[in-house]
Amino acid sequence: MRKVLLLVLLIGVVLSTGYAQIGLSKGIIGGLNMATMGGSDVPSGISGVTGYAAGVYLDLDIPGPISFEANALYSVKGAKWTIGSITYTDTYAYVDIPILLKYYFPVPAVSPCVYAGPMYSTLLSAKVKQEGGFLPGERDIKDATASGDVSAVIGVGIGFSSLRVDARYNLGLSSLDKNGTAKMYNRVLSLYVGLTL
Repeated sequence: MRKVLLLVLLIGVVLSTGYAQIGLSKGIIGGLNMATMGGSDVPSGISGVTGYAAGVYLDLDIPGPISFEANALYSVKGAKWTIGSITYTDTYAYVDIPILLKYYFPVPAVSPCVYAGPMYSTLLSAKVKQEGGFLPGERDIKDATASGDVSAVIGVGIGFSSLRVDARYNLGLSSLDKNGTAKMYNRVLSLYVGLTL
């Protein structure tokens, strides 16, 4: 009953502000992913790789300092490590769908914000490249990789008219192993630039 009353109150507040005050903006966004892996089963000597991400965003502006944003991004992640004289580079391509709650600070001329939210990623491809050893080359590992990845996203951004700059961190919560037995997770620091259309 308390949840129902809270929902009715929320709807009433939204309706009382008027639909004209609710804005929807959209644009394109893209940039760099500085990716690696974390977890107790990650090989020692792991290092990061640089990938990229590009896509679109929708931002629902409501009265006050709060907004909601959704992205759809083609995103490349992975990691690199060396065992003896052999170097392995994992590369994963995803469609990332973060849903973000944003808080804007009241600063004149610019729009700084902080944000956080969940993200679901659908795996498109997974490959490992081996350099050195008896079987060098690239192999497909999609069948051994989890088809989806759940992450927590935190970030900061600043807007200049129709241009925006974002820095965010994606903390993977789902194992990359298809069977879920290996504790290996995506860790990604991203720097993005966006343009409102």
